[in-house]
Amino acid sequence: MQPPNDPYQAVTHPDPYPYYADLCARGGLQRIAGFEPWIAADAATVQAVLTSEHCRVRPQAEPVPSHLAGTPAGALFGRLVRMNDGAPYPAVKHALTEALATTLPTVEAESHRWSARLFAEPHLSRLPEKALQFPVYVLGSLLGFAEETLEESVREVDAYVRSAAHPAAGPEGALGAARLVERVTACLQSKPRAPALLSAFAARMRGGPVEALVPNAVGLLTQAYEATAGLVGASLLAFARMPGLREQVARGECTLDDVVREAARHESPVQNTRRFIPVRATVAEQALEAGATVVVVLAAANRDARVNPQPDVFLPRRTDRRTFTFGLGAHACPGQELAVTMASAAVGHVLASGLELTPLSRSVTWRASTNARILGGL
Repeated sequence: MQPPNDPYQAVTHPDPYPYYADLCARGGLQRIAGFEPWIAADAATVQAVLTSEHCRVRPQAEPVPSHLAGTPAGALFGRLVRMNDGAPYPAVKHALTEALATTLPTVEAESHRWSARLFAEPHLSRLPEKALQFPVYVLGSLLGFAEETLEESVREVDAYVRSAAHPAAGPEGALGAARLVERVTACLQSKPRAPALLSAFAARMRGGPVEALVPNAVGLLTQAYEATAGLVGASLLAFARMPGLREQVARGECTLDDVVREAARHESPVQNTRRFIPVRATVAEQALEAGATVVVVLAAANRDARVNPQPDVFLPRRTDRRTFTFGLGAHACPGQELAVTMASAAVGHVLASGLELTPLSRSVTWRASTNARILGGL
């Protein structure tokens, strides 16, 4: 099998992990022929980059992708916590993190409700579609979206997510972003009170920038969309590849939660992220020029034997697991428990349906992406 040429191609490669292992073994910040950004792949370097004060989540000269500037999609993108460094966004992230923690039991209940409907009689060919719908249905419901609008909301989320990476999808993404902002705004203003998740977030935003509230509520949908679908797929692949895993769960040797957390490490739904260097600086003992880009290969760091012994072995009860999938430092994802909770519910209902998963172990395709590894089909 021909290895991928770069970390972006690796995301949808049938087996990128030997390639990642080579990157990881080299260590440090590195460059490869034909690929302009620097690459961080081993655990120590990934940690150094993600926690460095010199690394930013957007280029200094382009806080919003140029093709989104001046559109509703650009306005949404520009106010997301994960796309901003510095005040007031740490306070917004803190408010969001607290709100998610307090509403996690409600998220779990809603996840089981929608899992029972979406995955009660699943078909293998429709799993990728249902996995993408699922987080929008769960979180959209918790944000107060009317049930009859959820299917359309999935299309709006998809349009916005695609537009962020593909200029040709800009018009559809702008429309999707505008509609999502309108929906959340209407729910926030609903009487007698806003839905629980919005209320919890708003209550913790007192003193914070009101203009960041609605965009980051929308951000829950757009950021959970591919990541949660990818985690559902990764977990189902684990059961498909290891037939004995169902029995281990049934016997109480591990839990479904254990499997999902190991799947997040072993088949990372988010394979890489990027960081940008605004001024000349030394990061991970490497001098970087202003304007440099670093591709941080989270999936490679997850399989670094120096932090996860036997990295290619799927161990649900792995001791001292180190998972880089959800990031580190100031921009660590506040939705890790949210994703695990939702994915566990979805996978549990698929297993309960009795669906034969073995075909997934033989051949799958992956949704087109340069950073997210999501089932595309058989």
